[in-house]
Amino acid sequence: MHSKKHLSCSSIITSIREWFETIPDPRAANSSHAIADVMLSGLACMYFQSPSLLDFQRRMESGQHRNNLRSMFGVTNIPTDTGMRTIIDQVNSETAFRPIFKDLFAKLQRGKHLEPYQIFPGKYLLNVDGTQYFSSKDISCKRCLTRGTKKHPYNCHQVLQGAIVKHGLRQVIPVMPEEICIQDGESKEDCETNAFMRFVDKFRKDHDKLGVIYNGDALYATTPVIYKIHESHDNYIFRVADDKHTTLIENLKALDKSKTYATSRRENKVVIEWVNDVEVFKSTKIKSNYFEAREMVPQKDGKDKAQFLGKWITDIKITTDNAKIILDSARARWKIENECFNTLKNHGYEIEHNYGHGVNLCYNVYNFTLLAFAIHQIHQLTDILFKKLRSGFGSMSSLWNYLRVMTNILYFNGIEALWIFLIESENYHPPPL
Repeated sequence: MHSKKHLSCSSIITSIREWFETIPDPRAANSSHAIADVMLSGLACMYFQSPSLLDFQRRMESGQHRNNLRSMFGVTNIPTDTGMRTIIDQVNSETAFRPIFKDLFAKLQRGKHLEPYQIFPGKYLLNVDGTQYFSSKDISCKRCLTRGTKKHPYNCHQVLQGAIVKHGLRQVIPVMPEEICIQDGESKEDCETNAFMRFVDKFRKDHDKLGVIYNGDALYATTPVIYKIHESHDNYIFRVADDKHTTLIENLKALDKSKTYATSRRENKVVIEWVNDVEVFKSTKIKSNYFEAREMVPQKDGKDKAQFLGKWITDIKITTDNAKIILDSARARWKIENECFNTLKNHGYEIEHNYGHGVNLCYNVYNFTLLAFAIHQIHQLTDILFKKLRSGFGSMSSLWNYLRVMTNILYFNGIEALWIFLIESENYHPPPL
């Protein structure tokens, strides 16, 4: 009933612990809590979406001389909340998390779970977008950005996130993010496009043989970004905006568009029009392939109303055979907003909650939350036992509520033991009246 061994929950946690054990420890040799224990405690809180998890497990240890943090995550010594935040703040985010995200990705490749995500042979859609996960008018730290207006400024933390997605597939595969913050030696505020340049360099180093198509909004449809993508021998699909791409829009007026038809999810006719090899920017003479689409939505009077779906550019040559695939890929950009950011902010992960500031604390907590989310996505994608457990609950939030309650009051030999307990509870029959 289990998934492949290297993708089982216990195997993933063991692997993560091994990575955490490699984190350099600048503290004294007699420190009471190992960094691996602290990091795994932080991950466990986010995995169960329970900031109070440590307190419950300390009570269990006091009463039963055992606890679920040890059996499920291998935590030898449970840290205090304050001590945990202090130590996590000292840990370099890149050192701690990048190898883990890379390793999880490799495990999915090894199990051939990524193959269905290919858009074209050997090509994956990598959605990229920025998000804000903390903001305050009063609280700040050295890594905070200043946003807003001169009269109404505020402090915030932002990140550029990437995720492998595909139209029609529910799970998204997040990769190591790039923090948007003032870089060492710089005095200017950082921005999303600068973070993207760093993101590409690091992503290419981690996944040098993976073919990707970057999918983003109109912010990315610029000459420097396109040059950067071509340097890494990748492709792109970017939305365009009339006010930001005036040269392109003007050039299209004199060109005839090719056209094909497709069917939407609502079984409506979709009209796709395109022009290959059209100049986008007058100053740099960059050319790209333009496409737009509209859906013909039936009305009560029997006529069809055209619903405009958008305008995009791509360096993939558009043909009648691939136009629908490219359009579906372009429109899958919303998946990083809905399946990733919206889930992290509004469905139990509470990514915008402030756990504290310092040197690395805020961004490390984001990475803990993202890592927990990534593990959950892997469970849903690969683990047969978890899928069986999931089928017994109407919503994910209901499932995690049960998992939290059971973890806080009962002891289990491992996470899979908890899953089996809940699965078998379906067979429970109360005594007769």
